[in-house]
Amino acid sequence: MNMVVLIGRLVRDLSYSEVETEKGKYHIASFYLAVPRNFNKGVNYIKITTFGKQADFARDYLTKGKRVAILGELMIGSYKDKETDKTVYTTEVTASRLEFADGKDASGNTPIPFPEADADGFQHIPDGYGEELPFR
Repeated sequence: MNMVVLIGRLVRDLSYSEVETEKGKYHIASFYLAVPRNFNKGVNYIKITTFGKQADFARDYLTKGKRVAILGELMIGSYKDKETDKTVYTTEVTASRLEFADGKDASGNTPIPFPEADADGFQHIPDGYGEELPFR
């Protein structure tokens, strides 16, 4: 089973894009999450990518500094850097669920919940998305 649970803060505002394929448009959001290590030993900066309704909600509500909980799948890959001809290793999490982790906001309002996954329980990653990645 490949399952990752992280809680951290957005390092900066997210990147959002819309990809058009033969099967329609897909929305993709990606951002870096600062996740503290145990025993005050620093911070890990982890790239998070999400798709569809989760990406739309992230676009509308997540900003730099917002604390979120992520449930997703660890993705590890590599590619050959064209300039240096060296192998570059990559690690990121494909998030299937995101939740606010701050509780109530400063005005005392309970935050809006993230949308549920699609009815089949799976996150739909667009065909051909992997072809755009620098590793396969």
